[in-house]
Amino acid sequence: MIKLIASDMDGTLLNEKMEVSERNIQAIKAAKANGIEFLIASGRGLSEAKPFLKDRVHPGYITLNGAEVFDSNEKLVSSNPISNDSKNKIVNLFHEYRVYFEVITNKGIFSDNKELRISSLAQLLVSLNPGTTYEQAYADTLERIKLTPMTFLDSYDKIFNDESYQIMKLLAFDSGNDRSVKLKPLTDEIHKVLKDVVVTSSSPNNIEVNSSDAQKGIALMKYAKSKGIKQSETMSIGDNLNDASMIQEAGIGVAMANAIPEIKDMADEFTDNNANDGVAQIIEKVIAQNEMEGQVE
Repeated sequence: MIKLIASDMDGTLLNEKMEVSERNIQAIKAAKANGIEFLIASGRGLSEAKPFLKDRVHPGYITLNGAEVFDSNEKLVSSNPISNDSKNKIVNLFHEYRVYFEVITNKGIFSDNKELRISSLAQLLVSLNPGTTYEQAYADTLERIKLTPMTFLDSYDKIFNDESYQIMKLLAFDSGNDRSVKLKPLTDEIHKVLKDVVVTSSSPNNIEVNSSDAQKGIALMKYAKSKGIKQSETMSIGDNLNDASMIQEAGIGVAMANAIPEIKDMADEFTDNNANDGVAQIIEKVIAQNEMEGQVE
């Protein structure tokens, strides 16, 4: 019997319009009504993830790939920042490889280039939804960015030199279509130089760097344990590399139909794509199976 479900956002819970569909909302409500706890597990921060739900449901959150975890009352449960020494080395490598990057801290999200922020997110939207043109994605991003609680700075020096800021995640983008040109060598270099961080990705045009303790799978299992939920009673749903740890760790790992091959290879079950409410479909299936198991007992 499944008692806890964790779902990724981009390419999973969010559809091709970067929205949480009505069917997905109702499925989450139904899960909670049937005693199944629901977590959103995202590379986004809490303030960036919450607006998509418009306060219609109140799940718990694994945010920033596991760097921060919040319960359904938005109380911070755990925090795993990047060490200051590792942060400095990663930033130096970002400059060396000339990639645009953003800084996610315990005090908010920061960017030093608004135009690159918009174009990078538009490219991410296109990569997650191949039927979307860049022009459509750019227009959608212009609207979405108005709702994103991000601070734009001329330089990151202020937050890097202020010890009250904890660096929870570093997110780098590359505008090129060939990942092997910059992002793959950059990822290899980070892994070579640093042992206390993990590099994942939520799309072909980015890499996400977290503390090695900040992974969705680790966060999911710790949360489940705190609630007295067994590993076999957990399910995770995802589509990309930053979902790999929770797909592997959960009792049942579910891959979206639009998931990358690596995620499909490690999944236990499959559901429809994000444009066809794949999350809702698997939740509805779980609720039905739980009811059958309850009747047998």
